[in-house]
Amino acid sequence: MKLLSRSRRAVARLPIRPRRMNFRFQGFEQSRYWFDNDPVLTHFMNVLSVTFPDGERFFVDAVRAFRDQVDDPQRQKDISGFIGQEAMHSLEHKAFNDLVAGHGGGYDALVNEALGVARRLLAGAREHLSAERQLAATAGLEHITAILADTILKRADMVEKMDPSVRPLWVWHAIEETEHKAVAFDLYQDVSGDYWQRQRAFFYGTAYLTVFSAYFTWRFLKEDGLHRRPLTLAKGLWKMFGYSFGHKGVVTQAIPAWFQYLRPGFHPWQDDNSHLLEQWRATLPEPAVSEAA
Repeated sequence: MKLLSRSRRAVARLPIRPRRMNFRFQGFEQSRYWFDNDPVLTHFMNVLSVTFPDGERFFVDAVRAFRDQVDDPQRQKDISGFIGQEAMHSLEHKAFNDLVAGHGGGYDALVNEALGVARRLLAGAREHLSAERQLAATAGLEHITAILADTILKRADMVEKMDPSVRPLWVWHAIEETEHKAVAFDLYQDVSGDYWQRQRAFFYGTAYLTVFSAYFTWRFLKEDGLHRRPLTLAKGLWKMFGYSFGHKGVVTQAIPAWFQYLRPGFHPWQDDNSHLLEQWRATLPEPAVSEAA
């Protein structure tokens, strides 16, 4: 059965082109705390990166399960672009995670433990959730990555605080998450559109990601002997959740957009941030390989 598109898109589709960047991360070994020289922020982002290789593969499989039901050639092209971009994200973040694991010689076992937990969680989702619910979970988690990407793209001051060795990775990922931010959502709306199923998947996904990120960020801090340093923890948590002089924390900035997903009439492109993409693309190095799906 072919699906008729029920989604209402707020803007014209953007080109969704996979780009293999093959980042070199030159100088990373000198940047233990690469985000604002802050261990809390750095390890929070490191832990997010750990979730990406297997998480992106889960997203790809969830979308691929329904792509043969899509009749629109442009939608097929969008799905191909989504799959290609997510595959590139898995590869680049695996390379980054390998560097984190070897950083200072102390994180290898912890990174492998976190990867193992992420894989088991995703294996459980594959086993116990229907294909439709896996797609609902993908749409919800894609919204979370999209609003974190939006935070990066809107906050040049925040990006400047990332070490130059890793900054292009996070900017590139934010650009591509923005380009394809509606693909899984649109497909879910076509497949089902069940509002309550979408919200349940969103809440569960948020809960799992929050607990996973908090626990392993704390484990990284413990590995560094920083988990009992109140001033270090307070400073980092303020940068994540605080608000001062008009500047919100990394997480605080994304909270209003998180709530937007709860609206019955929500669509990702109702927040049209496409105007940010070109200026950030200009900051990226030339990709080692560039291909259009």
